[in-house]
Amino acid sequence: MKRRILAMLLALAMFAGIGSVALAEETDEFAQYLTDMYDEVEIEYRPDVRWWLAEGLNTDATLEKNLQQIYDSGFGAAEFLAMPEPSAGSDIYGWGSEEWTADSRLIIAEAAELGLGFSLTSGTHWANANLPDTYTWDGEPYDPDNKAASKELDYTTVALAAGETFSGALPYSVRPEGEEGDFGANVVYTEEEFMGVVAAKVVTAREGYGVDGAEGEGTGVLDLASVVDLTDTVVEGEDGYTLEWTAPDDGDYALFVYWMHGTGQTSEPSVSKNYTVNYMDSYGIEALIDYWEENILTEDLREVLQESGRGEIYMDSLEVSTYGAGGLFWGYNFKDEFEARMGYDITPYLPFICAADGRSTGGSAKSYDYNASTDADNDTITKARTDYYNVMSDMYEENVLAPLQEWLHGYNMTLRAEPSYGFNFEISTPAKYIDGIETESFAQNADIDLYRGILGSANMYGRLFSSETGAVGGHNYYFNMDEWTQLCYLQFVNGINRTVFHGYSAIEGSEGDTYWPGHEGMYAFFSERFNERQPASEFYTEWTQMLARNQKALRQGNPSRDIAILRTDYNFINYGFANGMDNFTNNYQMNDIPYYWNDYELQHNGYTYEYFSPQLLLDEENISWTADALQPDGPNYQAIILYQETLELDAAQKLLEIAQDGLPIVFANNNTEMVAHDDTYAEHGEAASKSPSLAYSDEEVQAVVAEIKALPNVKTVDSPADAMEALQELGVYPRVQFTEPTDTILTISRDDAENGIYYTFAYNFKFQINEGDPATTEVLSIEGEGQPYFIDDWTGEVTKAGEFEIRDGRTYVEVSLLPGEAVLMAIDMEETPAAHAISTTADEAFIEDGAGMILATASGEYETVLDNGETVTTTIEVPEAISLPTWDITIEDWNEGDKVVNTEEKFGHTTTEVYYTTKKTELSFPQSELVAWKDLPATEEQLATLTTASGAEPSMAQVSGIGTYTTTFTLPEGWTDANGAYLQIGSTNGSIALIYVNGELASGIDTRTLRVDISDQLVEGENTIEVKLATTLTNRMLERGYSQGSWNEEFPTVQDYGMTGEVSIVPYTVAQVF
Repeated sequence: MKRRILAMLLALAMFAGIGSVALAEETDEFAQYLTDMYDEVEIEYRPDVRWWLAEGLNTDATLEKNLQQIYDSGFGAAEFLAMPEPSAGSDIYGWGSEEWTADSRLIIAEAAELGLGFSLTSGTHWANANLPDTYTWDGEPYDPDNKAASKELDYTTVALAAGETFSGALPYSVRPEGEEGDFGANVVYTEEEFMGVVAAKVVTAREGYGVDGAEGEGTGVLDLASVVDLTDTVVEGEDGYTLEWTAPDDGDYALFVYWMHGTGQTSEPSVSKNYTVNYMDSYGIEALIDYWEENILTEDLREVLQESGRGEIYMDSLEVSTYGAGGLFWGYNFKDEFEARMGYDITPYLPFICAADGRSTGGSAKSYDYNASTDADNDTITKARTDYYNVMSDMYEENVLAPLQEWLHGYNMTLRAEPSYGFNFEISTPAKYIDGIETESFAQNADIDLYRGILGSANMYGRLFSSETGAVGGHNYYFNMDEWTQLCYLQFVNGINRTVFHGYSAIEGSEGDTYWPGHEGMYAFFSERFNERQPASEFYTEWTQMLARNQKALRQGNPSRDIAILRTDYNFINYGFANGMDNFTNNYQMNDIPYYWNDYELQHNGYTYEYFSPQLLLDEENISWTADALQPDGPNYQAIILYQETLELDAAQKLLEIAQDGLPIVFANNNTEMVAHDDTYAEHGEAASKSPSLAYSDEEVQAVVAEIKALPNVKTVDSPADAMEALQELGVYPRVQFTEPTDTILTISRDDAENGIYYTFAYNFKFQINEGDPATTEVLSIEGEGQPYFIDDWTGEVTKAGEFEIRDGRTYVEVSLLPGEAVLMAIDMEETPAAHAISTTADEAFIEDGAGMILATASGEYETVLDNGETVTTTIEVPEAISLPTWDITIEDWNEGDKVVNTEEKFGHTTTEVYYTTKKTELSFPQSELVAWKDLPATEEQLATLTTASGAEPSMAQVSGIGTYTTTFTLPEGWTDANGAYLQIGSTNGSIALIYVNGELASGIDTRTLRVDISDQLVEGENTIEVKLATTLTNRMLERGYSQGSWNEEFPTVQDYGMTGEVSIVPYTVAQVF
């Protein structure tokens, strides 16, 4: 490309004996270093896939074929799990069967042989860690009564009138009903352990409470001052637990009797019945480890795990449930642990902590069974609830994550997990015990503020931040490759540096559950299946290399962040979507709506920030700071902001130490943050003015905070809108600052200090809302002085920037990005920039082999201002653009082909799987104008070659597959070695494309700019251009009736396919200016 043109210019100059000094070829070692880094990227940086297996049904040959396909497509790892296969027979193929165990071992061994990473779930399905009831642990069958199985706190209610006496055995809790399905409940527990009994005066009764022990419905009100713990007055005897107590005569009272029992939560598919493990006590993980040691890890497998180093256990979305009245997760040691940690007994507060649902999703505000009768008492209750969640989080981390992580490390494996999805665990504190922090594009809707809520802890502990990417309800076979690219770019700029695609499924499955284009694996309602069934699969290697280049850059060195915003969150928003914002194309971020920090001025000026709990400051093994930075060897935060009203006392004391050493801190009052998508907000008044706990007082917190605020490096503002001014008064500016505020561009940076490289990924993120708008031009002011380079993520080509400015210790680089366009930049901080331009009216300025060049796509006179103040005027002649209006078009329609049956003999039975081939029918349209496929003039004879599953008349609106476009053009006379050319495509309607020129593959083409440099492939005279693109399967699946139950009602409509709009050859000319 440009390098070849420069080489020719050099040769001509040297031959002519002119310009020998200015054009003397130089070796750019840094450019070569980047080229070596990003030309062909190693397998560990490639995106992963989640592989849904048809239980243990697939044959060994099919498993091996699919592993090879995953590798050949450019994916770097496979996370595999068992999904229900109704036609398979779980007694033979379910999790825990000989078939499943053998398949798991084969996948691990073959993946390791290929160099692929591999992840296993911590039980069947994805939703939680679980074990089969065929297992015996600690001498007892593994059932809901086993202490290693999940436990909940349940209760029953006894209504008492004023002065009424209760005398007799305390009633047991009302047995909840079971639930069927993948996340069912088999409430077969036989043991209930007494936990306590509390009496309270009822101010407002719950509807139906006390009838046959029912807890009632709605939210009631109790008088906190009347609460009395009667646990110590209960007598245990042959008749159970008995109590005699008379209610005071000042009103109605209720007895709340608390029992612990197994949740009975089950998961499918399994060879037997799998029950969720205990997430509070240590017994659950002890049993899980024992099961794996005894039943899965053979000596050969242990050796493979040790040698590979790329194995993981992955704990997904913590879809752990309770079913009784209490709604509280519990453990054998919970009460004792609570009192030891908090300094008081939790029992009197249980009526106020219990809730109808133990989960907390963010779709709506959490509803508790009872509130207190006064504001002051409700403040007390809120603190007790927080203390419960705090202890619950601690026990989860210490009894589940820590021992599991330690065990895995012994096998050279790691633990990857979603830390608190749908659960009241604190969102950031689990990070210490997780090697890879994961979020979701589904649950978090790919929104920056929700990602920030988890990113902070990942950066604090130096963890990769991965995302389960691509699950969108009602959109399977719908999104095109540009849309998937936009999702990945959006996640990259929001902090993700490891993509795990949701998902992958073999086309082979059981006969009753397999249809064309392939076995679903996951529920058909959710996207996507990134494998051979997709026409775009033939293009995956180009795409996955592009993603790998970005992921590699975003893992170099350390994250470079500006602000740490401290916030504790036990109710993280991780489920449910706002009205009309049900996928990543139109989320809160796209509409400039924040979740937590409610002022976007920081973001619009280039400040990067993220959230984590103040509790992370207390990890002495991890935390470090200087007067200038928090975690200087990590995210290197320049300042801390606090806005929540509450602050933990021990965290406040640590914050005082940090502030005394000079780190800038801002307290921002009166911030409003979203609590749930039902428009529930938390109104914060004075920041850090209250205790979140009953273990210490507001006054104790206030005293420490007052010391902090008295320091000269600390400011307090009355509104988040005033925070930026306060930061700048403290000398805190963005490391990558926008010289003009923008609401369309975001950046994320990494500081590879060891190699003197500062990476920045910039993205115009409003790809759909602003689609069709012109490019946004922004000058990035980057801290430090160095030589910028651009890395083309689609090709790996490295360009040394020729237009930038160095002043005041910063490097100024202009970027111009279309909506959805991204740029990856690397600044060599160890190179003192030589002569360069600070501005040019040409299209581009770059440096090649020591020569400063400009590039123009139109004839004219161009002015270039150099860094020494000199202005160079250059007259450039450029050949006229060549329009390419007509093409020979060949369309390969993909449709159902033949049924194929595979069999395998193993373990004394015959396994049968089926799949359907894809019938590919060619349709040719010679010398055609560029219109959407549905509008191509197919003849009756052509349409007769097509088939329909619905019986409808065949039409071009049903066709999906691969299109090949071919045309020729003649290189104009007067073409010189200073000329090159782009192929500019109007639209591919979201399809990824490959470009061939004279039979040679050109470099990759960005799905947004749709411009590719074809200079290297051009020859004198006639040139042949071939454009090959792949569509979605939407139009074919519409014809086949796939929308019934698989797509949302409003989706989809027939999509426009193919290359449309104006396509042209755009010549350019390069000229030396310095």
